[in-house]
Amino acid sequence: MTMNKSLACCAVLSAITLSSSLAYADPNVSIATTTTARDYPLNASEPLVVTLNKDSYVFKVTGIEGECVAPEEQRIRFNTPLGLNCNAETELPIKIRFSGDYAIAYDDQQQTLSIKRQPKKSTKKAFVRPLPKVGCETYTDMPAVINVAGTFEDGTELKETFSGQTATVKNGTVTFNPTRETGAVMLIERVATKSKADKALDWRNANIYFVMVDRFNNGEKSNDNSYGRLKDGQQEVGTFHGGDLKGVIEKLDYIQSLGTDAIWLSPIVEQVHGFVGGGDKGSFPFYAYHGYWARDFTKIDQNFGNDEDLKTLVTEAHKRGIKVMLDAVINHPGYATLADIQHDNLQVLTPDAQGKDLTQWKPESGKNWHSSHDLVDYKSENWSQWWGADWVRSGLPGYDSPGSSDKTLTLAGLPDFKTESDKAVTPPQWLLDNPGTRVVEKDDYRVADYLVEWQTDWVKRFGIDAFRVDTVKHVEGDVWLELKAKASENLAQWQKENNRPQESFWMMGEVWAHSAYRSPYADEGFDALINFDMQKQLDRGAVCFSDMRKTYTNYSTEIQKKPGYTPVSYMSSHDTELFFARFKSLEMQRNAANALLLSPGAIQIYYGDEVARDIGPYADDFHQGTRSDMVWKLDAERQALLAHWQTLGQFRQRHPAIGGGVHKDINQERGYGFSRTLEDDAVLVYYSGK
Repeated sequence: MTMNKSLACCAVLSAITLSSSLAYADPNVSIATTTTARDYPLNASEPLVVTLNKDSYVFKVTGIEGECVAPEEQRIRFNTPLGLNCNAETELPIKIRFSGDYAIAYDDQQQTLSIKRQPKKSTKKAFVRPLPKVGCETYTDMPAVINVAGTFEDGTELKETFSGQTATVKNGTVTFNPTRETGAVMLIERVATKSKADKALDWRNANIYFVMVDRFNNGEKSNDNSYGRLKDGQQEVGTFHGGDLKGVIEKLDYIQSLGTDAIWLSPIVEQVHGFVGGGDKGSFPFYAYHGYWARDFTKIDQNFGNDEDLKTLVTEAHKRGIKVMLDAVINHPGYATLADIQHDNLQVLTPDAQGKDLTQWKPESGKNWHSSHDLVDYKSENWSQWWGADWVRSGLPGYDSPGSSDKTLTLAGLPDFKTESDKAVTPPQWLLDNPGTRVVEKDDYRVADYLVEWQTDWVKRFGIDAFRVDTVKHVEGDVWLELKAKASENLAQWQKENNRPQESFWMMGEVWAHSAYRSPYADEGFDALINFDMQKQLDRGAVCFSDMRKTYTNYSTEIQKKPGYTPVSYMSSHDTELFFARFKSLEMQRNAANALLLSPGAIQIYYGDEVARDIGPYADDFHQGTRSDMVWKLDAERQALLAHWQTLGQFRQRHPAIGGGVHKDINQERGYGFSRTLEDDAVLVYYSGK
């Protein structure tokens, strides 16, 4: 879900729940808002300096050892030591009233934390996280004698996938030479591995490649500035960059080479045409390039392409054995921008806006992009011409005000659909009149009925295989159940009409800060939920692969004991961080790939993880930097990194046991090893040390 922080006047803070398996050897602070979270190490010798915008935050401190107990109630004050819990997390809600740089000082003698505003902009270099201090097996170049008994029988010919070495099992062991170039990880499989191409995808093992369409690849330059959208001529932080469906089609062979089972596309439906002010300071024009500010859910945004492009993409993806997953947003539509207000002839503009082409508006000297609000009359009763009070809640005249619960708040000031309403409604006239729309009035349709039909029509028309569902906890569970049921029905119909194998529709949900473990959300039609914990654990796993031991065991146990539910782990995302931006290390990026792609459950790769895509310009909104352009020109080091990811991804794809199999640690004289088995599929992974 993509937010505009400058409009988050009605957002309500929610706690970030960390997995019980997450443990830090060193003090750490997680800094979270309602929609974002970043974590940093604490060092007693040097304050941590971070930039915080005006907002409400929760600081969570973990990894403090010893004997201490923080006061049960303590008033949060700046420049005042705050007591911390030992051997338990400390949660500190803090309201930042002035955007700027803040120094967070940790005192390891008194076990306290203090927060101080910096008097001026910090001149520190870009923060690069120090490597976690992790105890690890020591690497040697000696041949590794690996215990494979119980996984492979004597006489079985095995190969190590990275190096191509082969060996025959004798007395329950094989011997392979370790290599530093793979992060000292070995992938061991039968030489005669059976092809899984003729079997349905086991989603527990799915490798999902997440493409932010606008930032991936530009296949059709003529549509780059649809609906009068403009470039800003500066850093282009929040403008459309030109990526489209044709661009994705051009790169399907590349995507397939990563062992990809499914492509998750950022929302491709028609977005609001105009911009809002970006960041706390309105320092850039922020367009809906990310896809989460829909205007019309029934048609493809012209910047992204057309129906024929989507049909071709699905056909070509299916030829390669790749599923197509669309991003379904039901909680909210997009903002009312100047361009849309003018296009739809809504009578809510001020006299100063009359007679002007508002797609061309730019702030005058001394103004910023928030100044566009000066051209809108937010007290006008004519706002009833927009979505209308029966459709959404908002802070506009005649509309129900936002509530304080997850189901009724307005995320980042976005209008909140009344998905709970039983009232029959008619779509707004401007939407019925929208050129090319498929929206039509239906008898006795509630808000939720329209939204479910609009989303699932893509499945019926194009054979979409899966949804990634946005903002799950902000919509009623019965709506999600209806979405799953209708999508499943439509996919079965499309498969029958197109002589495709009958496979089930799959639905993955985003519950902010959810861990790897099954929760009641899984009973609302979701086959999987995104696991927000893995990104933090990969810090340590990339330093020492064997540090994943406990995590792997816990994840596998959860999957085995609760069939039908799958956690989806990631290392980078559009709403948190880029892993590469944390350490700026190609070695860490490679090692994190090992830890992620060998994890039980499904995994998600954010476009460019495989080539260490770095953070881009972001002005005063950090998350814009995580949506930088895909890297297509690679130096030799990144070529080698890509080759590593490809080998690893294809190995995972050959072996459903990796994601869905039974995990078992292997006793080794040195190093760390484990096996995964699922029916007739078996693999063994060995790590020879750091």
